Amino acid sequence: MSLDFLIVLACSVLGLLAHGSRQQSWLAWILRAIIGISLGAELLTIVGWSEVESGSRWGLNVLVATSACTALLLFFPVRAGLSYLLSVVEQFFSGQALIAALRRANVLKSFLAERVFVPSSMPHLVALWIYVTTAGFLIGSIDPNGMNLPSLPIPLPVQIDTLLSYNGLGLVMLAACGVGIFVSRAFPETLRRLALVKPTLAQVGIGLGLVLVTFAYDAAWAYVTHQMPGNLASKLAGYNAGTFTAGGALGPSALVALATALCAGIGEETLIRGALQPAFGLLPAAVLHGLLHGQFNHAPIFMIQVAGWSTLMGITRRYTNTTTTIIGHAGFNFFTTFLFAFNP
Repeated sequence: MSLDFLIVLACSVLGLLAHGSRQQSWLAWILRAIIGISLGAELLTIVGWSEVESGSRWGLNVLVATSACTALLLFFPVRAGLSYLLSVVEQFFSGQALIAALRRANVLKSFLAERVFVPSSMPHLVALWIYVTTAGFLIGSIDPNGMNLPSLPIPLPVQIDTLLSYNGLGLVMLAACGVGIFVSRAFPETLRRLALVKPTLAQVGIGLGLVLVTFAYDAAWAYVTHQMPGNLASKLAGYNAGTFTAGGALGPSALVALATALCAGIGEETLIRGALQPAFGLLPAAVLHGLLHGQFNHAPIFMIQVAGWSTLMGITRRYTNTTTTIIGHAGFNFFTTFLFAFNP
């Protein structure tokens, strides 16, 4: 069992406890204590920080910011203000503000009706703490000066069991527990909350169209990064080819492509678009999606690329459902992974 899966499992338990605290108030105090202990551990790490042993000044600055955010989120007025801020951001990036203006509707009324993040919700508080902690860890691991991609990790063939346990089972489990499956929501209601519904024929077409849009988006970024010093596009292509190599045979290549498409497509979309986006808005969800691609921490521009694409997927989710974005995400993954694995 991988460390990543254990972390996902722990976060899943915290999500269920948060939903359970709606009926058992003592659970809320236990969760606040856990957050407080986490904050204390961060502060102790800051006090004992050594750039030689622990990392760079960048890592320390990120940890200080993460600790400050963790402390602030414990105060209700801060969370209330954050709710308004996230709602404004959501109205802008989702296009709802523009739609309301074009229809000459009351923009303020539209804003109040489309609030994201409930400041009084313990599940939302726990989710926010996990978000801040995860984002802080991932940002702290980034090399802010690593735009030339001096060294990518040695590409290793993707492990099917890792895909199944983490991307497949793990992320779906985290999403389901995060929205309170079997605690505050029955199974059918959980599916509706995650927007995992049967798509219409038009939505299937939109999902397939997303595959083409993603290819165009990737091609545009490849052109930009190809012009950058060090030819980042070629280095990334070589890394991906090594990662998704399955021996060159049709069978293993198709298996890797199918596993990557299903596990990454379903897992990431269910968590990012299904669980997180309705709670925090499409932009924060997209940012975390980019940060989760930690294999690019030596070249943050690729994280930005993923976050930008994820924003497009978030807009699609906003007006359709998670199933539609799964079709687009899984479809793109299948074709690209198959091409890399079959002809590395």
